Amino acid sequence: MHRLRLTFAAAVAALAILVAAGPATAKVHVALRVEGPRHTIFSGRPVPFTGTVKGHALSQPTPLGALIRAGRKHDFDVSLSWFSCCGFFVDSVAGRAGDASHFWAFKVGHVLSSIGAGSVEATPGMHALFYWTTFDSTTGATEPTLGLKAGSRNLEVGDAATFSVVSYDDAGHATPSAHAWVSVNGAATQAGSLGRATVRFTRKGTYAVRATHPGTIRSPTVWVHVGSS
Repeated sequence: MHRLRLTFAAAVAALAILVAAGPATAKVHVALRVEGPRHTIFSGRPVPFTGTVKGHALSQPTPLGALIRAGRKHDFDVSLSWFSCCGFFVDSVAGRAGDASHFWAFKVGHVLSSIGAGSVEATPGMHALFYWTTFDSTTGATEPTLGLKAGSRNLEVGDAATFSVVSYDDAGHATPSAHAWVSVNGAATQAGSLGRATVRFTRKGTYAVRATHPGTIRSPTVWVHVGSS
């Protein structure tokens, strides 16, 4: 009986500690995409790294922390420089460095960030894009980034799906991407003047769909699932 009382008392004490501490802080995942000049370097949802980088602290989850975590886990290098005015600047990713007419830009959602990726607090549901881009030497504008939407992602054999391609400028303003190319498992169909392309699926399977257009940053991949009719 004495041992039972001790066990019960220990359990009550442990419960009290948990209640006092409150619920565990949920880890924030960032929907991160990294687009190089010729291919997608990374697409996933890492938990941002927090800690010390090159003698400077990333004390809160940030998109830069997500990029660092992705690079360490998936074996691509991320080279950074620190500036006292602005924080970290991304010099290169996966060996691709900026030059006189290119650099690594960073968007939250579809909007070019006005501050460094290490100064933006990561929030639930955040989408971040790092992309190697040509920039306008006069205005500083980067290349537009493409978005892709599918009329339906779950189809049956013989169904057709309409894909809409939009182009986002640095401010996040969207316009139809006229005559963009919509690639379905590598087979491309050109969109019309309103940025729309219709594709019929004749075989079941899972299809990777992307949009490209010269002078823009490729879209994320949209997955379409086709089942038996």
